[in-house]
Formats: sequence, C-alpha cells, structure tokens
Amino acid sequence: MLRRASKFKDKRSRPRKPARDRTPIPLLEELKSTADPAAALRRLQDADPDHLSYPVCSSLLYRLAKARLLPELNSLLALLRAHRVPCKEAAFNSLIRRFGRAGLPDRALALFLDLPSFDCPSAPSLQSLNSALAALVDNRRVDQARALLGRCTDFGIRPNAVSYNILLHGCCENEGSGSARLLFDEMLARRVRPTVVSYNVLIGYSCRNGDSVTGMRLKEEMVKKGIQPNAITYALLMEGLCSEGKYDAARKLMFDMEYQGCKTTLVNYGVLMSDRGRRGDFDRMRELLAEMNRRKLKPDVVIYGILINYLCVAGRTGEAYKVLVEMQIKGCKPNAATYRMMVDGFCRAGEFEKAAGVLNAMLASKHSPRAESFRCLILGLCERGKLEEACFVLEEMIKRKMGLDVEGWKALAEATMGGNCVIEDQLLRQLIFPMFDEGSCKLERI
Repeated sequence: MLRRASKFKDKRSRPRKPARDRTPIPLLEELKSTADPAAALRRLQDADPDHLSYPVCSSLLYRLAKARLLPELNSLLALLRAHRVPCKEAAFNSLIRRFGRAGLPDRALALFLDLPSFDCPSAPSLQSLNSALAALVDNRRVDQARALLGRCTDFGIRPNAVSYNILLHGCCENEGSGSARLLFDEMLARRVRPTVVSYNVLIGYSCRNGDSVTGMRLKEEMVKKGIQPNAITYALLMEGLCSEGKYDAARKLMFDMEYQGCKTTLVNYGVLMSDRGRRGDFDRMRELLAEMNRRKLKPDVVIYGILINYLCVAGRTGEAYKVLVEMQIKGCKPNAATYRMMVDGFCRAGEFEKAAGVLNAMLASKHSPRAESFRCLILGLCERGKLEEACFVLEEMIKRKMGLDVEGWKALAEATMGGNCVIEDQLLRQLIFPMFDEGSCKLERI
C-alpha cells in the first residue's frame, strides 16, 4: 500500500505539459468562413507566403479533396512544395486514404511516391505505405500493391504485419487462396510475425468457399505458433460450418471455444442467429436470444436487426415490429439500418400507413431513409389515396434534395387528378427543381 501511494504521489508531482497555443490564426479563420473551397484557395494563393502554415493548408486540403476539386488540389500541393511549408504526415495519409475511397488509386499512389518532395521529414513512413497499399487493394490493384510492397527497401521502410494483412485480403478477394498462401510464406520468410488478423483473413476465405476443413487446419496451425484465436476466428469457422449445413457442429464449436480460452461474444451468436433466420427457424432464434440473456450477454442492435430482417423477409411484419418495440424497452436504440428494414418490410407487405409511422420515428431519431424507401412509400400511399401522408414524405424528400422517378411522378399525378387534394404549387416546384445554383434551376434525375 505504501509503495502504491508513493507511485501515485510521484505521478502527480510530474510537471504538466504546457497547454497548446489556442490563439486563432486570422488566415485560417478567414478561409473557414469562405464557403467555396476553390475561392478559399484563390485567397490562399494571394496571401503572403510568410502566413502559410500547416493548419491553414491542411484544412483546405481536406475541403478540396472532399469536393473532389482535383485541379485545385494539385495547385495547393504545388504551393506546399514550392514554399516548403512544414507539414505533418497525417495530412498526406488522410489524403491518400480519401483518394482510395473515392476510387482514385492512381492519385493515391502518385501522392505516396511524391512525399519526399514535401517538407515532411517523417514521410514516407510505414503508416503512409499502409495507406497507399489499402488504397490500391480496395480498388483491386493487387499487382500494383504487391509491386509497391516489393519496393519497401527503396523508401527505407520495413513492412509490418498490417502491410501484409492488407495485401493478404486483396489476394484472397481477387486471386484466390494459392496466391494468398504464397504471400503468407513470404511474410514468414521476411520474419514478419503473423497476427490473428493474418490467420483470420485466410480462415475467412476458406470458410466462405465451403472449405471449413482448411479453416480448422489453419486454426490449429496458429495455435501451434502461439497465436491465440479470437472470437472472430471462431465466428468465421462457425459461419463456414453453417454454410455447409452443420449447425450443430457450429453451436458445439461456440461452447468449445470457451474451454480453449476464448470468451463467447455476440458476434458468435450473430452467426447462429443468421443461419436460423435464413432457414426460417424463428423459434430457435428466440431461444438464442433467451440464451444470451441467461448468459448475461445483452443483445445489441445488430442481433435484434438480424431477427427483424428475417421476420420482414418472411412477411411477418407484425412480429418484427414487436421486436422493434421490445428492443427499445430494453434500452437498445435502433439504428438507421433497423428502421430501414422495418420501413421496407411494411412496404413489401403493403402496410404503407404503418411504414409512414416508422418513417416518422426514424426521422425523429435523425436517421435518413433510402431513396428507394421514399419512392415505395409514395407509390403505396398515392395508390390508397393517402395524399396527406404522401405530401409529408415528399416534403422530407425535398429536405434531402431527392427527386422522384417516372413511376413516382405517374402515381402522384394519378392520385392528385383523381382525388380531392391538390398538392401545393410551391411543393411541386421544389420537387421539379430541387437544386438552385446562382439563380438558375437544374433538374435532378427523376
């Protein structure tokens, strides 16, 4: 006790780090107040070079990348390079990942290769390499990713397990297990220790392709290497067994995992719930829910979502709605996906007024429906002459700048001409011209 108290005292007596300077940067504040990022760039280009700094430039980098203004982005990068503005690597890594998500792998690779030309002493680093590998793999450029990994020594970088895991995933998804296994062997040859994620990638591929035997063999191999399987490892194996119709074996494996030192989680129960749902065994799904509660595993929104989804698919929307209410009573808030399942389920069952009610609750929770859900609701409400409810849905579409398709317009026209309700002229104008740009109307896709 005395020793612990002494440590606590020493810790408290350590000098605190100086507080970060929160003084506002005038140029940064001015650029933030400029709504158009291209106009902000022009202002930055006219500014005194002495005022250029990392905070000022990085904020504009993100804005230009988000707006996909590539020529302007090139101009800003050239400005950083020309004036040797000291930069942090985090800005470039974020930009590389954003290029990958935007489907621009060539831009991501070019930026990575160009990093030495910027005033960023730490770049390129292992983090920027992994960002570039992920951008290439996510866009199915596995060969380029493999070539980049082979050039690591040119950049003075030693790849780690994360680097190989990214490429392993790409090999499995695009080239098959043979290529992935060769890469795995290369990883071992370069003395990069595999992680549980490395094995999970290989196990997941084997099980998804109906080869749970290979999955089990890989699990035994990782144990021999001293790598402990986790709940995801067992979930992947269980999923493979379920896909082969071996539900009982999957269930047994879930209980065996605890004897092998791995605690059962909701992910494992989710695999069993999904399998029973696909087979329409709702009684067993409810038994699994009860079992979770007995084992002090509180079902989350994903578990409830599995039950709601399969009940809706089976047309049992009344039961699904009861589950939606039940989960909220138990303190589990629905997410956007849960509400969408319920709205779409009521629409498929032709219960459009109930769907509108769930839509209202969804909007109140600040979640956004899909355009397809809006369209289906409008068609159904118009066919039943529920124009007041249809107008409510239309107004919500306008707020989200969504337009109707041809079928939606047809149903709307037939309902308004054949009924006693006329939709306001202003509402129609907003539907037809939902986008206004400097005084000129642009027609959205309908």
